[in-house]
Amino acid sequence: MRDIFNNHSSAFAHRSTKELKQLVRLFRLLSNSRISKLGIHLMKRFGHIQVLGLQYLQQWLFRPFYAGKSLLECESTVTSLSNFGVHSYLNFAIEETSTESEFDTNCEIVQNLIIHAANTNNIPFSVCKPTSFGCKNLFQKINAKQSLNSEEEKAWKRVMNRFRCCCQTAQKHGVALLVDAEEYSMQIAVDQVVLDLMREFNISNVVVYNTVQLYLVDANYRLKQMHLQAIQDSFYLGVKLVRGAYMEKERKIAHKHDLSSPICASKVETDKSFNFAVDYCTKHLSNIAMVIGSHNEESMIHAIKLMEQYEIKRSDNRIWFSQLLGMSDHISLILADRGYNVVKFAPFGPMDKLIPYLARRAEENTAIAGQTTRELILLQKELERRTILARVL
Repeated sequence: MRDIFNNHSSAFAHRSTKELKQLVRLFRLLSNSRISKLGIHLMKRFGHIQVLGLQYLQQWLFRPFYAGKSLLECESTVTSLSNFGVHSYLNFAIEETSTESEFDTNCEIVQNLIIHAANTNNIPFSVCKPTSFGCKNLFQKINAKQSLNSEEEKAWKRVMNRFRCCCQTAQKHGVALLVDAEEYSMQIAVDQVVLDLMREFNISNVVVYNTVQLYLVDANYRLKQMHLQAIQDSFYLGVKLVRGAYMEKERKIAHKHDLSSPICASKVETDKSFNFAVDYCTKHLSNIAMVIGSHNEESMIHAIKLMEQYEIKRSDNRIWFSQLLGMSDHISLILADRGYNVVKFAPFGPMDKLIPYLARRAEENTAIAGQTTRELILLQKELERRTILARVL
């Protein structure tokens, strides 16, 4: 079973030789921790500056990891993946918004993406980020069980209306909506919001999914509590399982305020937590649907074995595998080739607006250097195979 992801010719069949060469150069840089950290620092500090030379460098560095600047530009990426059985979902990955007009615009964008998805056979999900619909401090106050003043109450109602509008659009058009995770200081509030939406929209099938970050110490406890609520109130639970995207930030916050870190102490503990969640959801598929978001080969193999153990069809719509665009193609393409449901998370938007998202992702990816090295090895092997084949022909 371990050899399942070694077929590099299938894994990179959708890539041209030119793209492979670019990826090899790029992953060599990413696998060097000192260069990666320096690059992330410079990107955070100067990424918003739109100078021609810098723009060219940014596009070269990040083009494999985002689908395009506009919805129109995304079409070629989505089509290319679909030719190999891989679905996509598009995320307008702008993270730093703070005004009511921006929140309204973000809500409209999500609804437009849902409608766009409904008009294709390749985009089964849409996605929204809670803090793109409302101020961070509102979620934090509710998370801390603090009272909102009258103005904040009005603002919170607008937040809920935005969520509800998107869920209504998703339900109407038959597209599932994934609600992204947030920092720990607001995640319990987000969980409650999404559970309320599930009670309303997940009655006959799963429309709304919550995201559970399994690097959190209490993640599996909260997962079980959400499931108990689903059983008690007779709705379907939708969850996207991920390891997490705020590890470095959460540890810094905990250290700054002299608090216990909410993050698992080691990668081993995080892996156990993730696999436990996959076990739990697989055993309760009667009223749970899940998206397994991971670049970890062992976790993918674990999930596959569970599906075989419980005689779950590979095409069962209650289980999807998900990876980020431009990463772990050897997992995505091979699983799709074997008939599993696979979807790529594809961010898009103006490059200067994407920098906060891309910087955060890059920072977290430095923590999985082993996986980056593994992917680099497979890329190099495929490039060597093509070079030899070209000489023979």
